[in-house]
Amino acid sequence: PEYVMKIAVGNPGKDYYHGWTPFVVFKSEVESRSNGRLKVQLYPLTLGKSSADMLAEVKEGIVQARDFADGHFASLYPPIQVLSIPYLFADRQIAWKVLDGPFGQSLIEDMAKKTGFRPLYWSENGGFRHYSNNKKAVHSPDDMKGLKIRTMEIPLHMKIVTDLGGRPVPIEWAQTYEALESGIVDGQENSIATFLLPEFQKIQKFIVLDGHVYGTYTLLMNEAWYQNLPDDLKKVIETAGQLSLVVNRGLSITNEVMGMDYLKSLGIDIYTPTEAEKLQFKNLTQPSAIAWLKKNVGNKWVDGVLKATMQAEKDLGD
Repeated sequence: PEYVMKIAVGNPGKDYYHGWTPFVVFKSEVESRSNGRLKVQLYPLTLGKSSADMLAEVKEGIVQARDFADGHFASLYPPIQVLSIPYLFADRQIAWKVLDGPFGQSLIEDMAKKTGFRPLYWSENGGFRHYSNNKKAVHSPDDMKGLKIRTMEIPLHMKIVTDLGGRPVPIEWAQTYEALESGIVDGQENSIATFLLPEFQKIQKFIVLDGHVYGTYTLLMNEAWYQNLPDDLKKVIETAGQLSLVVNRGLSITNEVMGMDYLKSLGIDIYTPTEAEKLQFKNLTQPSAIAWLKKNVGNKWVDGVLKATMQAEKDLGD
């Protein structure tokens, strides 16, 4: 090979998992389409480091790319938080249209220019995020009061929990199971697929399907390394990325549907809020989040994502 692309992955090499199998597809497509000129090396389950340390590995060229959830780089690139406006996307199709369209691409280019890290795409971190806990069933915001909830280190996620009456506690993913098991926190918030990966069902009894945030995920590349590639290999990476994105989203939905059935079979209390209850969650969090983002991130990105979402809803007839 003329070039090598080392990719660190924070998930185990688990077949048919949305946080691993897409990278296997990416590797196969890149190596095939480049006729072996670009070799991809995957390193699974690279956990136990802080977000800053993981970003440093990409920046310093120890690896050329790494998988990241949006919360891992919110402090580095605050505008990413506009994708976490609570209850922004009514369904996946709206989210995909926004993320794959001009707004999503403008985020990619702006982040690459300002940080030296280029997101390859905006994929799913398991889909919509929901709250779980081991204390009580949550049917409305009133039930969230006093619950200590683990969040990613993303200020807006913490604010959402606070606005609902809970107590946010930012904890690295690798330490989350221990924090739940020991009682440092009562609950956490994640997609169903991500909930199942460390087997939280062993220590969490209640889930509320509020879908407060659509979880985004990406492969973050070293921008300087990427720009030094020949144009034809950049195209190879782009094409392989689009194919792996399709795999990610398909597996994310599959894992969610099958995971939900599995959790119900175990007797986990899973509650779907009524439209009136969902509106209570939204009214307590969305206006406050938008005001906070405009102050801390700026009107450009907030207005941009709101406009793109409204257009997507119109185009899709929602």
